[in-house]
Amino acid sequence: MDELYRPFQPILTQTGLKRFGLILKYSLACKTLRGTVHSYLQISTAKPTPYPVIPDGTQAVFIAPHGSKIGGAQSRARDIQILQPGDYFGIRFYPGALRHFFDLNLFEITDQSVDEKYFPCRSFGDLHNNIYQHQDFHERAQVCEQWLLRQYKPRPATQFDHALSLIYQSLGTIKVAQLAAMVGWSSRHLNRLFRLHTGLSTKAFVQIIRFQHACKQLYIAPENSLNAALELGFFDQSHLIKDYKKRLLSSPSLFFDRFKSDFYNS
Repeated sequence: MDELYRPFQPILTQTGLKRFGLILKYSLACKTLRGTVHSYLQISTAKPTPYPVIPDGTQAVFIAPHGSKIGGAQSRARDIQILQPGDYFGIRFYPGALRHFFDLNLFEITDQSVDEKYFPCRSFGDLHNNIYQHQDFHERAQVCEQWLLRQYKPRPATQFDHALSLIYQSLGTIKVAQLAAMVGWSSRHLNRLFRLHTGLSTKAFVQIIRFQHACKQLYIAPENSLNAALELGFFDQSHLIKDYKKRLLSSPSLFFDRFKSDFYNS
């Protein structure tokens, strides 16, 4: 799964980090957790700053010295406000992967960040204290990884995993009815599982994967928006821009200018 989908966040690009004055440290999960845990990362900032994130279908745990929060799937872009200088740690999970650790209904936290009480795990409340006992990033990542390995409940691949793979392979252009037929489930049953395990309806999840691929292309080459629109199954360029505005709450050019200007370093 990890080879099929690589979620994109413009804040984590070289220019995005530079423009917001951030330092990134990053490591992949061990072999056992590969494909469920996308990565561990640490963002360091010398001043308060917004931290913009766009929809990518993933879930994340945000860890600060004073506590932890769980971020559900997003349907629209938002700014996480970092109010104090310092190091901020995170765990990124692939879409649908939290079911390998906890029994959760992720639809309950879509477009929300909730506190540690949401996880049915007492040790989660102490995770931030255990992490910040260490100064080295890799030691902090090891604390996270050992905690995750203790919670890990591997499950055999199912038709739900097959559905995720088909969505990734299609770049988010597959129709829900076609997807349901290919995995041998009704659209209704498929939708129930997507809401439960990703926090999004099947249709919304497919659209976000397509949106992600459009973002990657337009961030690198905005002049190719027409080609991107046609490749990803949009009727025309205006439909692509409309989808962008729905997810980003602004035009693509205005949104991506945030990561390519010196405004936040002034």
